[in-house]
Amino acid sequence: MRTLVIGLGNPVRADDAVGLHVARAVRQRLADADADADDDHSIDVDEIWAGGLRLVEAMCGYDRAIVIDAMAAEGIAPGSLRRLDVADLGACRTVTCAHDTSLPTALALWREAGAALPERIAVLGIGADDLVSLAEALTPAVAAAVPRAADLVMEELYRGRIS
Repeated sequence: MRTLVIGLGNPVRADDAVGLHVARAVRQRLADADADADDDHSIDVDEIWAGGLRLVEAMCGYDRAIVIDAMAAEGIAPGSLRRLDVADLGACRTVTCAHDTSLPTALALWREAGAALPERIAVLGIGADDLVSLAEALTPAVAAAVPRAADLVMEELYRGRIS
């Protein structure tokens, strides 16, 4: 069983970087627990700054994946956590560049091309407050969510509850 944990975001766009921060926290927890010592189950943690086709390309060859990303929508409080499935995600936001396509659309394209992709993908969305400011720091509510989000990712890894 090969698992990939992906922290997604832009490191200089305030709360957009929350996925990267959670990925770093998960990587540290795995190192502290030596959780990757099991030869039958490997866990890789990656930080990716682009979505769409490039995000899905990183998943090739894995049995399961967990994607952590900032989310902003009406009714989602900054720092709140939402576990989603790929089917819960919206349609493509951009049609001018295939690299910026949505995760569901990119997965469909790669699968159509015959890529070996995980059947089990979970998405952990973290409510964002500021996705536009040029800043390396997270806002306080979003920064406070990082340890809780890392806890949820560790639960997913150890329980294998990815549907």
